[in-house]
Amino acid sequence: MDALTKLQNIVANRHEYAQNWKRRNNGKVAGVFCIYVPEEILHALGILSVRVFGSREPDDVTEPYITSWWCAHCRGSMAEVLKGKYSYIEGLVYAVSCPHIFQVYNSWARQKGIEYAYDFSVPENSCNTFALDFLSAEFDDFAHSVEAWLGKKLDKEVFSKSVELFNRNRQLLEELYALRKSDNPPISGSESMEVVMAGMSMDKAEHTQLLQVLLSELPGRTAPHHRARLMLLGSENDDVGMVKFIESYGGLVVTDDLCVGSRYFGGGPIALDSDLLKATATRYLNRPHCPQKDIVERRRIPRILQQIQDYRVQGVIYLLEKFCEPHAYDLPTIKAEMDKKGITFLILETDLTTPVGQFRTRVEAFMDLIEAKVS
Repeated sequence: MDALTKLQNIVANRHEYAQNWKRRNNGKVAGVFCIYVPEEILHALGILSVRVFGSREPDDVTEPYITSWWCAHCRGSMAEVLKGKYSYIEGLVYAVSCPHIFQVYNSWARQKGIEYAYDFSVPENSCNTFALDFLSAEFDDFAHSVEAWLGKKLDKEVFSKSVELFNRNRQLLEELYALRKSDNPPISGSESMEVVMAGMSMDKAEHTQLLQVLLSELPGRTAPHHRARLMLLGSENDDVGMVKFIESYGGLVVTDDLCVGSRYFGGGPIALDSDLLKATATRYLNRPHCPQKDIVERRRIPRILQQIQDYRVQGVIYLLEKFCEPHAYDLPTIKAEMDKKGITFLILETDLTTPVGQFRTRVEAFMDLIEAKVS
């Protein structure tokens, strides 16, 4: 079995993977919300961190816990919790982002008997003069909290090795994405998303080994025929099926600005300084941000435009989770910038289920517009 298939299988069977990891390592598993949680600290203390994903299926169980106008990601995640899919998780860690995710965290922690729950603040303005000192202190408090939970200390040497491992993992993901700049990338957008999701769901050392094998296996592989090179923007979208749907109509997704994508690993390595917690906080402040943590004109739009140039993007699709207010707030500004640059732009408002007929018509018309421009 090749490395890509192994990674895809882990995503499809992520709950089973985590339970097997617990049995093999006699360790604890923590569910993490948001990419601002410093996984390096959890890893150094022997905890498997797993990103909380949701199902993309209609549910009839979440209404007593979260409202029906919360986003699909949150409703899907809470449904997975209530159906017992995450019963193996002992701890929850939430980096304060949006109220929708907080409600899932809070309901889960209160209703399901979680052993350990911790939430910490991340500066809303990541460029603020005091942001680094603030986040460093938050990470320090978080580390002490996990130490108290486990009854063990964070060893500096072990922490340094965890940071090196995560740095290497991010470097390999950067290399994977760089391959998608070619005329015929050896990996599709949906496959790349599954690779990233696998890294959020499994032991980082094992993921790093599989990444190295994957990169050695990709030369000579080419993407299927495509009509346009696309970039995806948007919300907390873990819907691989949506990306496959777009690609099935001739759109080759070559890059993205998504939490389950380049925002997860982008931003460069953590410096191996004497004050590793502060260096870790520096990296998390300098990473590509979502609308919750940065003004769109300041760093997000310049980064998006640079990606469009580097990956020779011909069209941009904005996947907007229904009821996601931060991304909806940014949308007019981003669309105006795309219009100014003459970039073909499509907005798809997503929910737990995909209106296939409507989306098919819109995606096909979008592809036609791009082909008319480039012909």
